[in-house]
Amino acid sequence: MTESAISPRVVAIVQARMGSTRLPGKVLKPIAGKPLLWHVVHRLRRCRTLQSIVVATTLNVRDDAIESFCREEAVEYVRGPEDDVLARFALAAERSNADVIVRVSSDAPFLDAGFIDHLVDALISQDGDYVLLTPGALTAHEGVDPFSRRALDKLVREAASDGIAREHVTGYFKAHPDFVRIVHAAPYPKLARKPVRLTVDTPDDLAFASAAHARLQAKAGEAALCDLLLLLERDPALARMNAHVRQKSLDAAGGLALIRCDGGGMLGFGHVKRCLTLARALRDREGLGVLFAVNGEEEAAAAVRQAGFEAVLLPRTGQTVAFMGLVRDKRPDMVVADARTNLSRDMLARIAAQVPVVAAIDDSSDRRLAATHAYYPPVPQAGQLSWKGSRTIVGVGWEWALLGFDPSRYARTPVRNPGRPAIVVSMGGSDPLDLTRAAARALNQIGAPFRARFVIGPGFRNGHTLAREIDTMNPSFTAVEHANDIGAEFAAADLALIAFGVTAYELAALGVPALYLALSEDHAQSASVFEAAGMGKMLGLARAVRPDSIARETWALLKDEDRRRDMRAAGLAVMDGRAGERIAAELAQALAQSRSAARASAVS
Repeated sequence: MTESAISPRVVAIVQARMGSTRLPGKVLKPIAGKPLLWHVVHRLRRCRTLQSIVVATTLNVRDDAIESFCREEAVEYVRGPEDDVLARFALAAERSNADVIVRVSSDAPFLDAGFIDHLVDALISQDGDYVLLTPGALTAHEGVDPFSRRALDKLVREAASDGIAREHVTGYFKAHPDFVRIVHAAPYPKLARKPVRLTVDTPDDLAFASAAHARLQAKAGEAALCDLLLLLERDPALARMNAHVRQKSLDAAGGLALIRCDGGGMLGFGHVKRCLTLARALRDREGLGVLFAVNGEEEAAAAVRQAGFEAVLLPRTGQTVAFMGLVRDKRPDMVVADARTNLSRDMLARIAAQVPVVAAIDDSSDRRLAATHAYYPPVPQAGQLSWKGSRTIVGVGWEWALLGFDPSRYARTPVRNPGRPAIVVSMGGSDPLDLTRAAARALNQIGAPFRARFVIGPGFRNGHTLAREIDTMNPSFTAVEHANDIGAEFAAADLALIAFGVTAYELAALGVPALYLALSEDHAQSASVFEAAGMGKMLGLARAVRPDSIARETWALLKDEDRRRDMRAAGLAVMDGRAGERIAAELAQALAQSRSAARASAVS
């Protein structure tokens, strides 16, 4: 605070940019019909202690949208370096002539004006440099930090090169409590609740904020935090919408993961599904942004975007140039390859020379040798691979088998359909061999009572025509188009008839016995491991299996409850569905170690 100031000038500085890695453009994403940044500004304008509000954004052209917002809403703004939040704060403080600064996160839609005033009053009355609640005091509020101008000036003079100071500003005071004079504010009973996740960093956070407004029947900016906290006590399920998302620690540098996968048409959707599971773990648990580079069809890229991630569909011609250009322009910190075609060992080696962490998923080609990490289920092919001369860290086992969804979301209790068991038929996202129709005709030969649901994937050609054919073939048959929750379809079945692939792993994790049709000799080898583990039965290569054989084997297993019970137990025993979390954690740790080694090398 300035010596001459009788009444300190208090300015809220809101740090905002469009380039958030976990949820790009989040500050202008709508909540209850208004942009997130509008909510922040609207609530700050209710603070009696604030004389001004300044949005500190960057010089990046993407943030022209934030400048436009500020002009439309008559909010002051400054623009500064994208990689130096501290410099933007210094610029904003100078332009606004601030004596006291309230650092405000642009991802906090539930700010409470009374709480902010409470902290500012405590800081000013005690002539402090940084204010915290009394040690041990609970508060659910987050996203604001009042501090003095002299503390900011000292940060600029003495800590401008520190990563925490440059990115988090007030985080430096928490990491170095003796750096400035810290004072304490009394507890704030109105918000004295156990902290819950209220910031917006991911699509699930955004969905939570929107759902909270809806449940409170509140207009934009009118959802009182104290009311929300009471609602969460009555309805814990609301808080679970985003409880799995982890807040990045002060020393976490974040970063960008580029996932290269195949999908759509003849390529199917298995690679896309399991990569989305890994992407969610990288974003929600490890704090990384994720960008997909998709080789295949537009419907695969669309599925990625629908899941809340950016996706670039690689061109059919010049794909190598396009992908390497993406690596050059985006400068990812991590590359994950779950690919079948159009990615050579040389390409991956060139990427590994630039990117510290490069992972290969279930890859038997020689490009795996250029990866820093590689992960496989315990299939025969993985055991036959040679790693001579490679420094790749290899994980092989059921614990590394990526699934397309989280099985813990579904009740894994035995399904009991006495007298009329349920079958689910799933032949992949595109079914290029038309196995769904063949399965329907085979199952139609069974005279005993049962129900069958046939999943029509997003890449099926003439899927709607096939669905009508199945629905009219047998009154016990139902075609399921555009399944909103494929895990629920699987979990409700007593038995599955499938084309072997990622679906086999998902069914095992749900405890659903399965009959496998293999599309290739490679798939047949993998399916044999599932049969040996007692999770299902291999019917053979799809092109060679006769319809009467499918009907016979299906009915034999449907009426053998004891055998299905054993298969269920075998699947649940080996497949926990947490491979995404494990791989994400290991890759994030490798990235942190690489960064630490780079810093140590720079110092020496």
